Amino acid sequence: MISNKPKDNRRWEEKFYSIKDDFIEDTKDYARYESGFYWNDKLHSGLLLLSSRLVNKYQLKMHESDDICLWINDCKLNELDKAIYLKKYDFAFYIHHAEAFSMTKDGLDFSSGNYTQTPHGECYSHEFVAWFNDFNPEMLEESDEDIVILKWCDS
Repeated sequence: MISNKPKDNRRWEEKFYSIKDDFIEDTKDYARYESGFYWNDKLHSGLLLLSSRLVNKYQLKMHESDDICLWINDCKLNELDKAIYLKKYDFAFYIHHAEAFSMTKDGLDFSSGNYTQTPHGECYSHEFVAWFNDFNPEMLEESDEDIVILKWCDS
């Protein structure tokens, strides 16, 4: 069967980048890796709440800014939910999103929606977001005793 879908001629499927896809540059507009430019979505972000067990199991790099108390007050939760989450989880993990991928920096029209497929999966997919935020995607399948997706792609 022949697909009617136009061929993606951006050529990243040839894997010209290393398996690790080394990070090259970070700016306010994009993160540049060997594979290309991942354009930051400045309007959407996410938040995971994690247990210490998961942080240790997946060897996550946590920072002082990942303190759950600093984040949970901004989530517009009722007091009961706040108390439950603070008792159950130890860390907040902020999620960055990319809205588009391109191999070059110039001459792009993202409004067409043709740039959401990346070498690491579709923008906003679990697979891509895990790669973009440097965590194992299997972590998202862990028990709700250890992780909750409080926000995924919120503005």
